[in-house]
Amino acid sequence: MSDLSITDLMFAYGAWVNDDQTSLECKSPSLMLMKSAPKQCTDAVKPPSKRVVAHISDDEALAVDRAMKLLRERHLVLYHVVRYYFIYNWTVLDIAVDYLTILEYGNESKKKLSSYHTKPLLTEGMGFISGALARDTA
Repeated sequence: MSDLSITDLMFAYGAWVNDDQTSLECKSPSLMLMKSAPKQCTDAVKPPSKRVVAHISDDEALAVDRAMKLLRERHLVLYHVVRYYFIYNWTVLDIAVDYLTILEYGNESKKKLSSYHTKPLLTEGMGFISGALARDTA
């Protein structure tokens, strides 16, 4: 694996997933499914933030992709928190309000969760991926 920290690696993975090349190849089966999925209406899509990220190889990105698949199978909420943050570029407050609040209270509630609820989940998800990557390379 590369010498990047897990945070830098995940941001690079998010950039790798969002890289919209026009070639006929597809980097991974899950990327093929994500790109072929129907798009949401433009009002619901969060604007992407501009971030300079490190470059990772396809092999490294596929290793992270396998770790994300394992996270999805074992901890679905953590998977969605990590995915929204690194792939869709949501802020921790957006994740708390738009995703975790609905899980906790439902759509009709006036209560809102804060970013303090998201940060531990994001850290736990990144730790899971880091452990899966360490186990994969060992």
